[in-house]
Amino acid sequence: MESKIYFFEVEPNEKVAILKNYPQAICFEEVFSAKFLKRCSDAEIICGFIHSDFSGENLKRLPKLKLLITRSAGFDHIDLAAARKLGIAVCNVADYGSHVIAEHTFALLLAATRNIVEGNKRAKGCDFCYQGLCGETLRGKTLGVVGVGKIGSKVCGIASRGFGMEVIAFDKYPDAKLAKKFGFRHVKSLSEIWRKSDIITLHTPLTHETKHLINSKNIAQMKTGVILVNTARGSLIDTAALVKAIKAGKFRKVALDVIENEKNPKLDKVLLNLPEVIATPHIAFYADTAKEKMYCAAFESIEEFRKQRKLTHQIKST
Repeated sequence: MESKIYFFEVEPNEKVAILKNYPQAICFEEVFSAKFLKRCSDAEIICGFIHSDFSGENLKRLPKLKLLITRSAGFDHIDLAAARKLGIAVCNVADYGSHVIAEHTFALLLAATRNIVEGNKRAKGCDFCYQGLCGETLRGKTLGVVGVGKIGSKVCGIASRGFGMEVIAFDKYPDAKLAKKFGFRHVKSLSEIWRKSDIITLHTPLTHETKHLINSKNIAQMKTGVILVNTARGSLIDTAALVKAIKAGKFRKVALDVIENEKNPKLDKVLLNLPEVIATPHIAFYADTAKEKMYCAAFESIEEFRKQRKLTHQIKST
């Protein structure tokens, strides 16, 4: 008998590939939430994405669920401890294209430093006056990178090799070989990142330890006129503290692909409407090759599960 498989957060053009591989699968464009518990009560495999609610309470009400897949590197939307207790294997896609997010980091950074948004508005209004749009060069600036995993290390490489920046980085697990390969220097504390960086970019997972990593205390340690970029998770930043600091003139620009309240962006309306803020709607991952890799890895996990093989992409930690 075929496994009952449900896919969530599926775009219309993605259904073809899913149904080609799993004709029996049921696809939903919506995020998974409590309203689907009854309809998915027979689910043995569920594959979702970052906005689906895989809380312990929801997982408890899926008695047949044995495999849960998120087509993302991050998994803060999944209660891993509850899944482990319930005997549910959880898989993610650790690297669906780290270069894709690294590239978007620089798209945001260049927009911030070279007045791209303001210049575009002016040009579309048939105003080609350049005055007031003087940009800031990246060459020679100090970039502070928080987290040098697959994405962060590529950001370091682009910054040092491509833009000629001085790159310092903090990671819980320093790697001298990685630092040499991507042209950056490890620092011993986050405090050094805050104090020395002209630009700070975040590439660390969201955990209990890293929630509100950027807060009023460490914002006070940063240079006045610093630029902040976040393409990781919105809750790495205390939004209220950030808004207060922007209004006080602490940041030259803040470039965000993620915010704390992505499910209800109106809650972050004050932040998003500040003139110093450039934002995109969580699209750093959203590129052709990355989407393809997400599904390939998800299908691989399903096949390994069905053939009772070791799950290559299983998340081990809780």
